[in-house]
Amino acid sequence: MGFFGVNKHSSSLVSAPYNVFQQKGSANWSVRFSIPGQGQIRKSLGTSDRKLAETLAQRVYYESLLKAESGLNVRVKTISKIIHDYIQHMEKRLEQGMMPKGVVIQNKAILTRYVEGFFGEQNPNFISNKSIRDYLSWRSDYWISGPGKDIQFLTYEREGKTITSPITQKKRIRPSPATLNRERAALSGFLQYCFDSQYIKAIPEIRTNKTGYTARPSFSAQEFKIFDTYVFRHRAEEGIHPAVKYDRAVFYAYINIIALTGMRPTEIKNMKWGDIIGLELDEKGQPLTHDLHLRVHGKGKSRELIPHREVLFTIVVLHATYRHAGFIPQKSDYLLLHQDRTPFKSFSGQFNSALAATGLTRDYRGVKRTPYSLRHFYITEQLKNGVDAYVLARNTGTSVKMIEEHYDHNTNEKYKEMLRPKRT
Repeated sequence: MGFFGVNKHSSSLVSAPYNVFQQKGSANWSVRFSIPGQGQIRKSLGTSDRKLAETLAQRVYYESLLKAESGLNVRVKTISKIIHDYIQHMEKRLEQGMMPKGVVIQNKAILTRYVEGFFGEQNPNFISNKSIRDYLSWRSDYWISGPGKDIQFLTYEREGKTITSPITQKKRIRPSPATLNRERAALSGFLQYCFDSQYIKAIPEIRTNKTGYTARPSFSAQEFKIFDTYVFRHRAEEGIHPAVKYDRAVFYAYINIIALTGMRPTEIKNMKWGDIIGLELDEKGQPLTHDLHLRVHGKGKSRELIPHREVLFTIVVLHATYRHAGFIPQKSDYLLLHQDRTPFKSFSGQFNSALAATGLTRDYRGVKRTPYSLRHFYITEQLKNGVDAYVLARNTGTSVKMIEEHYDHNTNEKYKEMLRPKRT
């Protein structure tokens, strides 16, 4: 008997890169082998026929090798198991303050009822553009002609209490576009996790339904704090390559400058150090002045804007990042620079990854967030704090009409005293 109480291998297998063996007490054969970077893999071959087992072992080994070479995780799990791993991942993020509790609860319910209900025991290879389309169709009919038609009650947890709610005929309808888009956000986060964990080679397309809302996808103050905190901590992780750390530091400056100024992503991309009016630093990089204006260019126009005062700190830290990398930016240099002093063209990859990591890929309506959401966040917060729409429009390079159509209805907070008159 060999390792783990296995039978001796035939001579034909001695020189093979895998071993076929029988576990003690089992009539079926199994295979074990090692994949660089993924450790030892063991799989049951599901047969007691030794000759067939040797054929299956060869196939399993080379299929696993091809997966590993394609960047996939060889330790195949069912989609159901991966979903529960992802839920644990979200709960950990919640403990770290990286995801809102409401998002975790909502995503958990969506994933366990619908995504797991459809994909269940399938292999991750089953995930494709077609299977996602099939899932969305299945989900649309879930409560009408699908598995939900026979469910009479829903049981769920709320604030530590178990609640049972009847499924009335009124609820047996197809979900609204807004509901489907919220669920797409949960599915998108899960697919990103599968991709990051190397279970799938590409993230399938999830088309978003138009909901008819005109409000731009933004962040609430709490959501932006979670997003900003994650990016801040992510840039300072231990053990990361200096080049990665550098890129993350520049990305952190990017999101904060937009959120503190309301400029468009295209405008910050075009901005140069000479466009920071009033910036004076001593030889150690410390500010000598504390009042900045910014000159921005975009959409064929230029303007001077007044940023929040906190933007000075972000710019000083960005300048220090460049000094640490071995150069001092000149007025003719672009604001956001690679280490070779060429300008960054896009931060979409980092932005989308940070959104997925914090569960904020889509807003409360299911609308996908983009870097423009940082501009929308700035405008919405300024309105909530009582900034005049005309002044704000001039500062952000838009019109009062655009602000009224796309932002002003999100700002009932500033009118709350008017909306709560004393009752007589």
